[in-house]
Amino acid sequence: MKNQLLRTTFIATLMLGIATAGFAQFSLGVQGGVAKSNVEDSKTIAGGGLNLRVFASPQLALGVAGKIYADGSKYTFAGQTLETTGSVIPVTGTVDYFFTTGAIRPYIGGDAGVYFSGYDAKYNGNTIFESQKHSNFGAAPRAGLVFAFGNMGIQVEGIYHFVFGNKDNSATTGGASNVDFESTSKFGGVNVGLIFGLGGK
Repeated sequence: MKNQLLRTTFIATLMLGIATAGFAQFSLGVQGGVAKSNVEDSKTIAGGGLNLRVFASPQLALGVAGKIYADGSKYTFAGQTLETTGSVIPVTGTVDYFFTTGAIRPYIGGDAGVYFSGYDAKYNGNTIFESQKHSNFGAAPRAGLVFAFGNMGIQVEGIYHFVFGNKDNSATTGGASNVDFESTSKFGGVNVGLIFGLGGK
């Protein structure tokens, strides 16, 4: 994989998981949610994804996540069709801290990694515009509740994404030294999901 930042995030998460394998309980999270940009009059978009975690202790979980947020519009006039589609795909390392280990578990967490994005438009089924695929560093603080039922949990959380620009204005991040922290796009959302293999019992 040509993106060094993505590799570094994955390797660091893996090493932390191995180092804490004494407790290690693995879990799988499945989420769906909605998000909305801070841009005026922006649409609400839907998304979802997976989160693989290892509980390093009963209250601390480390992992990796992949999500996709996508939207599109279709316009038909006089037999002609214009269709647009766009997507944002965060691939991140994750950390979650659960304040309790009971039936209701409030938590805080965060994601950090690479956000891939692209956009295209089709006229009568033919592509008339396809943007260059972008990759930017991003981070997302989260907070929520897990309702635990044995080894399974129902998760409800709020999340806010910060997607930073690239200093050289290239389409790819290239490395951590190319992140422009003064240039950011923001979008917030709500996720609901299931966690299988819930730690802290």
